[in-house]
Amino acid sequence: MSATPHHLHALAAAWSLQAALAQLEQRAKDAIHAQTLAGGREDVSIPSQVFGRRYGLGGHGDPVADLALGAWAPQRPDPCAAALGGILRELDPIAGLLPGAPGMDPVTRIRHAIPAMSALAAERTAAALGRLDASARRTLGIRPDRLPLRGPVPPTCPACGARATLHVQTAGPESAWTVVCDGTRPPGGPHQPCLCTGPGCGCGMPAAVEGVAHIWPRTSVLGAVAGAAPTSQESAR
Repeated sequence: MSATPHHLHALAAAWSLQAALAQLEQRAKDAIHAQTLAGGREDVSIPSQVFGRRYGLGGHGDPVADLALGAWAPQRPDPCAAALGGILRELDPIAGLLPGAPGMDPVTRIRHAIPAMSALAAERTAAALGRLDASARRTLGIRPDRLPLRGPVPPTCPACGARATLHVQTAGPESAWTVVCDGTRPPGGPHQPCLCTGPGCGCGMPAAVEGVAHIWPRTSVLGAVAGAAPTSQESAR
């Protein structure tokens, strides 16, 4: 199946959510370590909805139930542990219906299934993962992982023609990075999102879908523009 913009948005959302969950897990681990050092370990318990998990997130290695969500105090839950538990609870029913290796974390399982999804399923998956990613990043106080494309002359969006509006979404491996356009902001006027007009759109996507926010694989559709060097990191960590 050819990758539609819906598939690209879903994959980008999956990589972004995976990066955010890894940070939530690390902060939850830091919280339990801090409580342990402070002698407060006896007040800590593990949320029931994640008890017994045997996989870790983001390559950190420790099973979530053993440590990351141990920062849940009955009267005052650690916000990152609470957010991580809630998001995993939402992901599990979705991931449980999909194929995958034993012990595979839910986001990876969903991400592996995205290329074979219908456009409609990919659209809904992108929306669901994007919502959870936004929630995780609000808890963390960080922005999306993305870098502006810059050069001697700011690159022009092939769809809307605006300059300095293209950004690379950098969550996940470089091979999975995508390029998006922020749209235009006319002086004194409302923000205009950069949306596809369907077949024949200036975006050049072979599977263009009307009304979808423009997104391109970093290494293909935009050619030299996609290869422009990202500059300053916009993600607040």
